[in-house]
Amino acid sequence: MVNTRILERRLGWRHGEDGETPEPPLRARAHAPMLQGRVEPRSRTPGRTQRRLAVEDAWDALPRIDETPETLVKMAGLVPAIGREAPAGAVMDQLRTQVMRVLKENGWRRIGVTSPSRGAGRSFMAAGLAASIARLDGVRVLLVDADLESPDLHRVLHVDPPGPLEDILSGQRSPDAQILRIGDRLAVVTNDTPVPYATEAMLSPDGILAFRAMIDLLEPDVVLHDMPPLLGNSLSEAMLPQLDAVLLISDGMRNTAQDIIECERILENQVPVLGVVLNKSEDRGPRPRARRRF
Repeated sequence: MVNTRILERRLGWRHGEDGETPEPPLRARAHAPMLQGRVEPRSRTPGRTQRRLAVEDAWDALPRIDETPETLVKMAGLVPAIGREAPAGAVMDQLRTQVMRVLKENGWRRIGVTSPSRGAGRSFMAAGLAASIARLDGVRVLLVDADLESPDLHRVLHVDPPGPLEDILSGQRSPDAQILRIGDRLAVVTNDTPVPYATEAMLSPDGILAFRAMIDLLEPDVVLHDMPPLLGNSLSEAMLPQLDAVLLISDGMRNTAQDIIECERILENQVPVLGVVLNKSEDRGPRPRARRRF
């Protein structure tokens, strides 16, 4: 049996003497409509609106390369095409789906792309993943050549860097002077001159602030750092505090399981491992197959 007096009291009805009809409240108490979706637009504070306009102006001011993410990686046919219709592009799109899901779940955006050793194809994978993400509507990507000792991303992208990255790290030029735009939603930071004493430069306050300034300038949704190899390289370890996670690229022809374990040991308690990508795993050699005898 329902106790209507308690129910009426919780609804805010006012009781008079016994036997009198309770009066409804003049207004609803502690109640707000629960509706699906947003009814009213978000309140836009002047500061936030101005910041959004400043970011849009920063993207518009970037020098634009006459390319799109579809035709990004060329390198005179030395690496596979990464367009939507290309086999490598389809693989990149699958990787993009997995990466974006994890980034959204954890609130990450600064990802380092590295490998146990050189020659694993990490620059190609970083460029292909960046191009694939940039194909998503409303998602902006910043791709940075963070291999200060042996920069190679500009060769994969087939672009000419605006200048040496060392000038940015030392404060001789502003961070925006090193950024190029490819298409509408992809920005790249390239370099063709090794940075002397790269580890010290990355650990210095000026170097850290320079990398952060490029991110703060554009506010991209995803930042991909094309890093140097992880094993036997102090520069990679110096960059780890600036990352949210690491994507490890393994050379299927040379890297071993022990290499992956060693990389995970280095990253343990420092940066989460976003995943391990096995690259160059297809056997293309003209190895003759042994005939089966019946």
